[in-house]
Amino acid sequence: MPERTAQADRRKELGRFLRTMRERVEPSRHGISTGTRRRAPGLLREEVALLAGISATWYTWLEQGREANPSAQVLNALAEVLKLLPVEREHLFKLAKPEWLPEAPPTGNPSSESWITDLLAMLSPNPAYALDRAWDFIAWNDEAASLFGGFDPEDPAKRNLLKRLFLDAAWRALFADWEVVARSAIAQFRAATVGYASASDIRAVLDPLRALSPEFERQWAEMRVEGAPIWSKGLVVGPRGEVVTYDYFMLTPAGVDKEMTVSLYRKRD
Repeated sequence: MPERTAQADRRKELGRFLRTMRERVEPSRHGISTGTRRRAPGLLREEVALLAGISATWYTWLEQGREANPSAQVLNALAEVLKLLPVEREHLFKLAKPEWLPEAPPTGNPSSESWITDLLAMLSPNPAYALDRAWDFIAWNDEAASLFGGFDPEDPAKRNLLKRLFLDAAWRALFADWEVVARSAIAQFRAATVGYASASDIRAVLDPLRALSPEFERQWAEMRVEGAPIWSKGLVVGPRGEVVTYDYFMLTPAGVDKEMTVSLYRKRD
């Protein structure tokens, strides 16, 4: 994608993020009375600008996706006004100042590296799989294939984690807390791909999902961001539909591109 187009997409994403974060802030958190009828939920643009010490016109330009060059001081002020969590503040900076990000390495197909398969085999009997930066499955061990119903790198609907979550009925039924898992996955994906959100491999995941899944489109519009959590997931397994709890970890192997991750499931005793 041409650089100019990518920059325009990033500015639009920044505008959507700021607007969504603004609309979720209760005015009372800044001592603003809501006794009168308001035009929209949350803070008004003029209120954000006043609280952050910037002009309303300039802030409006940011939300409209127009060219601007906010300083770190301005971004920190906006983060304070919008009550951003640490991961959301980091996301704001990455959207507004992509030049501060390290250059993304060229995409490739690491699945040919035998060491990835060897690594996942060593994690047995714990189910584990590896994802590339677009969250396509690139390798897995036998336990993961059994637990998650197999993987098919030739099937566009089954080779990607987000597509499995939203388009594969078997995966929806597999997770006892599917809604929580799906919402968290979207938030993590947005945060993880902020530096190359306009890249073709990322668009190849997002565009079909937004077209095919109204539920994904709705949740994607929420603009949530999260870091990779360490948490437990309940999986419905066995002929009787028993819910088994697994502790979940997302790992980045040392010595490889940070965009590749390994997901490990450890059955809780």
